[in-house]
Amino acid sequence: MKKEKVRANWANPATTAENEKLPRWLKWIWSMRGLAFSINTVLMLQITYYCTDILGLAPALVGTMLMASKVLDAFTDLIAGYIVDKTNTRWGRGRPYDIAISLTWLCTVFLFSAPDFGTVGKAVYVFIMYALVNSVCSTLCMVADPVYLGNAIRSDKNKMSVTSFQGAIIMIGATVVGIFVPQLVGTFGAEKSGWTIIALIFAVPSAIVGSIRMFMIKEVNLEKKQAEGAKSDYSVGEGLKALSKNGFAILLCVLVVLNNTQQTIATAAANYYFKWIFGDVSLASLVSLPTMLTPLILLFVPALSRKIGTGKVLKAGFVITVLGYVVRLVGGANITTILIGSLCTAIGTIPIGTLLSIYSIECMDYGEKKTGVRLEGLVASTSSFAYKLGGGLGSGLLGIFMGMSGYLSSETVTAQPDSAIGMIRFVFSGLPLAIAVVAAALSMFYNVNKE
Repeated sequence: MKKEKVRANWANPATTAENEKLPRWLKWIWSMRGLAFSINTVLMLQITYYCTDILGLAPALVGTMLMASKVLDAFTDLIAGYIVDKTNTRWGRGRPYDIAISLTWLCTVFLFSAPDFGTVGKAVYVFIMYALVNSVCSTLCMVADPVYLGNAIRSDKNKMSVTSFQGAIIMIGATVVGIFVPQLVGTFGAEKSGWTIIALIFAVPSAIVGSIRMFMIKEVNLEKKQAEGAKSDYSVGEGLKALSKNGFAILLCVLVVLNNTQQTIATAAANYYFKWIFGDVSLASLVSLPTMLTPLILLFVPALSRKIGTGKVLKAGFVITVLGYVVRLVGGANITTILIGSLCTAIGTIPIGTLLSIYSIECMDYGEKKTGVRLEGLVASTSSFAYKLGGGLGSGLLGIFMGMSGYLSSETVTAQPDSAIGMIRFVFSGLPLAIAVVAAALSMFYNVNKE
């Protein structure tokens, strides 16, 4: 007897979490905003190189400037979280803020089109545009995303499935872009105007594609957005007090900071490493090649997470990341060991890199159970702040370390002092390894599944 086909019932108000069936197109459409955001993240990894080797700013100045911009994030993320929690429109709570992806790309184009204002003027301009990208536009995107997911899809199983699929799309897209960016830098990046071209190549399609889901996926679960008995109306003081009691949300925040810091340093340092160690900056694309295999790993993540728990998957990821940097450090300037090590680090960052919304929702549930107050936007804002703080710290530390080494940032320099070459080797593998070890140790305390 032929089995009856189960029809999608996602948009039906009578649907429950147990019988929810998603339409096939939903995973694809949902992933587009994340893809557009990840492409922006890859391009933003070039900011230190752009500022030092194109704008001619001192590495220490760039590092200090990027780190200082993160002070704004401490305020804007919490404000954004509070705003999202208070949002109540016919479009939903998190959905309206997807418009910020277009604004993110607009500001990114302006960032990589810095006018000739002199050293101080260029530094101020970069600081303002960098802050707009990270502290305002990206903040709204990241804070609203877990809230949007929680209200758009009822079933935890479907949330995991959609998030994992999105992770695979993001990995593939970011990898392809990561391969092409060094090539574009080699082709257009010698001139300042070429960076505007590079930014526009990615900005136009990303802004269009990234906005699609806002018009096609609605928040169907708004009527049940709070668990029965949970308090949803809270003051700023009450929200911060409840957040301070959520130990797992705070721990997740720290882990995201460490993960993104080491990832940013290792990725951004690749340009310097291949330019001065191998003599060809375009070879930096090789670091991104191994991540082409990670979408295959993602196919097993939902089943593995259900079997052993999301917490154990997270811990395993950090351990694999550490092993990857060990391989790169021991292998030195060897293409084979660089590729093997980069594959390990790519696999290791899958859990926290692609399932962050799931971990945030877990922390929301834990906090509600512990305090009786359900913080959605506020919990999501800590992850958003941590993600951007890690990126800023990574870029900032890279600039500071390069400045301490005596690195020469002029476009006309044909050789670097030995101290700078030694530092380039260190920031490519040694420094990310040290940070990854700390993250792996702290991840052992993330046991929210047991709670």
